[in-house]
Amino acid sequence: MDKKSFLKGAFILGIAGVVSKLLGALYRIPLARLLGGEGMGLYQMAYPIYTTILALATAGVPVAISIMVARKESGGLSGDSRKIFRVSFLLLFVVGVVLSAVVFLSADFLAQTVLRQPKAFLPIAAIAPAIFFAGMLSVFRGYFQGHQWMVPTAVSQVVEQIFRVAFVLILAFWLFPRGLEVAAAGATFGAVIGAVAGLVVLIVFYMKFRSRPVPGGSLKYSHESSRELAEQLIKLAVPVSLGAMVVPLVQMLDAVIVPTRLISAGFSVSRATELYGELSGMASVLINLPTIFTIAIATSLVPAVAEAVAMRDKLALQQRINEGLRVSMLLALPSAAGLCVLAYQITDLLFASPEAGIPLAYLSFSTIVLALFQVTSAALQGLGHPEIPLRHLMVTGVLKIFFNFFLTGLVYLNIKGPAIGTSLAFLVGCALNMIQLKRRTGVSFEWGRFTKLSVVTFIMGVVVYIAYQTLVVRGMYSHLATLVAIVIGTGVYGIALLVTRELDLALIKRLLKFGRGG
Repeated sequence: MDKKSFLKGAFILGIAGVVSKLLGALYRIPLARLLGGEGMGLYQMAYPIYTTILALATAGVPVAISIMVARKESGGLSGDSRKIFRVSFLLLFVVGVVLSAVVFLSADFLAQTVLRQPKAFLPIAAIAPAIFFAGMLSVFRGYFQGHQWMVPTAVSQVVEQIFRVAFVLILAFWLFPRGLEVAAAGATFGAVIGAVAGLVVLIVFYMKFRSRPVPGGSLKYSHESSRELAEQLIKLAVPVSLGAMVVPLVQMLDAVIVPTRLISAGFSVSRATELYGELSGMASVLINLPTIFTIAIATSLVPAVAEAVAMRDKLALQQRINEGLRVSMLLALPSAAGLCVLAYQITDLLFASPEAGIPLAYLSFSTIVLALFQVTSAALQGLGHPEIPLRHLMVTGVLKIFFNFFLTGLVYLNIKGPAIGTSLAFLVGCALNMIQLKRRTGVSFEWGRFTKLSVVTFIMGVVVYIAYQTLVVRGMYSHLATLVAIVIGTGVYGIALLVTRELDLALIKRLLKFGRGG
């Protein structure tokens, strides 16, 4: 496999992420038509419990395993890599069984006491086994990612989503005559079937992987015991898992703080709710789209950095960090510019709510700092310091809450306040990450390249604005003019990148180089 470039892995994961997100968005339309508001409410009630417990228990596992396996493989210790897999498999097997059992047995308590909706009992109980299978998925994915082979993760993600979506709809329609509660439970059980399907795919990949000849003819081991490896795994995984809890927690607080501060600024309750919906349900959804690719870059970067550190190759380390930042900015900068320049037009096109463009225009800048934060966090994790991005994420969360509280209460800013606050908070977070990266690796960031990309992006933004205005003045329908302007902007951006050599043929070849061969 070609370990000199992690970009092909990021590209594969990015495509898989787009397919999974698309499937995850489309199935809700027929499901909502079938179950209605109450049924969708029961369906949605089970998922926060599932995702919260899953994030706390397993979010850091793939990262931890990929770091440890990459280190061992770079040292030729394939025996240790397999031992790490066995240890993590046993650990997650036990944790998964316990947590699934706890959720299943406490489903009635969670429904009656926590959610105060007795009808949520069956959906919660139905989704409980998914925790176990998702934990198993995380072990296999982390192991393959440690080998910098992203194909199994990508394929399993798509297969998992296909089966989940299919059985969510099949079971919901099949069980609907038995009542809304039963139909919602059938829909949540789709997550279990999806996880099982994804796991089967990974087992097939694993069996094929294990059948390959061992380099050197025999497995090599270090002196480290299974217990020591387990302790290392937990030490690396816990900070990442805790970090996965910070963002949902901040979002929950935002749901309280932003509407409350809007009301204190003089808006009615219904108007405050409407403005918050435009921010969180429309503008934020669009901001999250580019992160599909930046998360893929970050996932692929972790083992690549860990390998370079283990080999003490400072040149490779610097190249991989800068390449990760470069590609993330190639995506994030034009996304931010497009969402800013066409904020009102895009929200009108997608949501029939041009007013949602008000927060989007300001929130668009967070696309850049979010990408920088994700990639620099991945680099720090690859260095073996996951506690640093966790600490910085907590600082970012606190700042976001502070900025949102203060800025939303200003009458002339209102819903623009939390949009600005999010960008400012993550700007601080990514700056802290970059300072630590510089301090620990001595990496020289390519500021000249960043400036050049910013200039190219500015030109693209101006062209998009002029193109849209010209098309509308000439009588073209606004929605069509928006789409044409986006196509023109994409073309101009691509040509400008080729002219400035920021997107060269070598980079394109690395992005398109699939599989393990190399």
